[in-house]
Amino acid sequence: MTCRVYLIRHGEPKLEEKRTFYGATDLPLSEKGRSSAKGLSSVIGKISPDFVISSPMIRCLATAEGAGFKPLEVPDLREIDLGEWEMKKFSDLAMECPDDLDRRWTEIETFRPPKGESFEDLAKRAVPAVRERLTDHRSVAVFGHLGVFRTVLWKEIGIPLKTVFFMEQDYCGIHVLDYGSKGVKLVRSNWISQIT
Repeated sequence: MTCRVYLIRHGEPKLEEKRTFYGATDLPLSEKGRSSAKGLSSVIGKISPDFVISSPMIRCLATAEGAGFKPLEVPDLREIDLGEWEMKKFSDLAMECPDDLDRRWTEIETFRPPKGESFEDLAKRAVPAVRERLTDHRSVAVFGHLGVFRTVLWKEIGIPLKTVFFMEQDYCGIHVLDYGSKGVKLVRSNWISQIT
């Protein structure tokens, strides 16, 4: 049986400085993010998923609830932990540790910020967390994060992680995957359908 999976990124978070590293920091949605989450309800209502899961982080739960769902919280779907880089501006890190920022790109799968996770670490907990919830469902909606969904595309479809970084997924954007007996297929990328 094929299971259709909707990877739904959370709405825009409340963030003072846009070019800031945030992963494990539990930010709420901005006003625009709350509005976008409500706009999702008409789209997801047409999908009518059998099962809805979410990261336990506020921005994901608020997006799901704004769209009209009470999801099952899955702790392993939380966003990547950036350790000592959490809530630091890109520009500040570029001055403080330019070599580490370069390594994060050249060693993108395995590089860990101080006291943080690598994308390989993230994949080891997040990808099984999605797979384990697909049994006996025709469609599953997953409310989560950009980093988490990048690892899903990397591990499940085999798209190189550096390539995935060039694939857009806007706030409230939806990647659509089909999990079937012959593997996982990307059906649609960054589907938004006029959400504002």
